[in-house]
Amino acid sequence: MPEFDPEGGQTYGAWLRSKNIQARPQGWSYATKDQVREYSGKDGRPVKDVTDQLGNRVVQHGLDQQSVVIRNPVVTGTVEVSP
Repeated sequence: MPEFDPEGGQTYGAWLRSKNIQARPQGWSYATKDQVREYSGKDGRPVKDVTDQLGNRVVQHGLDQQSVVIRNPVVTGTVEVSP
């Protein structure tokens, strides 16, 4: 790509944008977007239930109460013992 030419009639921002490819995603997967569910609770109050990208779950009850369940990743390993 040629160097920026201020006399070329193109702004510097337009020149920078033309240097890289702007690709629009074809949609969202649940791995990249929080899952939000809203429903009415047992007492009739609205409940907002959100599962984020890492699998953590936040349930908001009313305006000032929430429950959080954190999903820690599980790491397993094998250790060999020498005789």
